Amino acid sequence: MTLTKGSFRTFASYSAGVFLFTFFLIAPLSMENNRSTWISVYSMVFFIFTVIFLYQQMRKIGEFESNHSESKVTPFKGLIYGVIGFLPYLILEILYFIIYPQLGVGTTAGIMHAVFRCSFGPMYFIIRFLGYTWYSYLISSIIIPVVAFLGYAAGFSGIQLKKVRIFRGRKDLEDFLND
Repeated sequence: MTLTKGSFRTFASYSAGVFLFTFFLIAPLSMENNRSTWISVYSMVFFIFTVIFLYQQMRKIGEFESNHSESKVTPFKGLIYGVIGFLPYLILEILYFIIYPQLGVGTTAGIMHAVFRCSFGPMYFIIRFLGYTWYSYLISSIIIPVVAFLGYAAGFSGIQLKKVRIFRGRKDLEDFLND
């Protein structure tokens, strides 16, 4: 798989989480009491879904490339996919912190602020928990490339997370009823 395709998968996985977060944001915004808390909980739920989706995508890529690549492939290629795939969001973050303070109050500032907040929406709970500091944004920006690396490395190494079984399988249930 080319660097462009792998990076695009990272970008698309996170962007899907951002899109769904933004699309369904009206529910926590409509809460009258503790709106900020509800948005944080909502953010955490979408963060979990986004991370699981990204991890699975990158695991599949790592598994495929370890089995089908003629060139030398290392597990760190997942980190490269993650950084390049998350680069548009990193650029947006840098531009936001450079341009936004100079804009003052107005429509352009409002639109830029809304785009920035939605693009980091799945990680809002981390940013809020760490107090809106520079390191909260840094940690949030590192998470997606690290998840991409871990997923790719797991697929590359053939590691699979064990599936949690909440319900018994049909055979187990039938054995229980026959005893």
